[in-house]
Amino acid sequence: MGWKTPIFVTNTLSLIGQMAIPLMLITLGVAVARLTPGRLGRALWLSAVKVALCVGLAWAVGRWFELPPVAFAVLVLHVGTAVAVTSYLLAEKYGADSDAVAGLVVVSTLMAVVALPVTLAFVM
Repeated sequence: MGWKTPIFVTNTLSLIGQMAIPLMLITLGVAVARLTPGRLGRALWLSAVKVALCVGLAWAVGRWFELPPVAFAVLVLHVGTAVAVTSYLLAEKYGADSDAVAGLVVVSTLMAVVALPVTLAFVM
């Protein structure tokens, strides 16, 4: 049969794991509070380049592999989404410009409100 993990250990680890996302969002919120408007200009054009490049690359890959329409749409939309919060945490951990990444997360999320429906209109 083997060794079975006690239920209290499993529950404890599950609760600790569930704290990760709220803590990431709190740390991102602190970084967003420190942002200055001058830094958002760079994040704006980087987000636009990211959306264009990622959607274009996903489009090309989807056509190259001749994906069926639903799989093609899922690929293009998934690759064209906003920058993840984990990018900020990795930048903070490894000493990169975490404030710039925080701006990129915010701007790309706001840009996704327009970019994703437009992309969806093209893939349907």
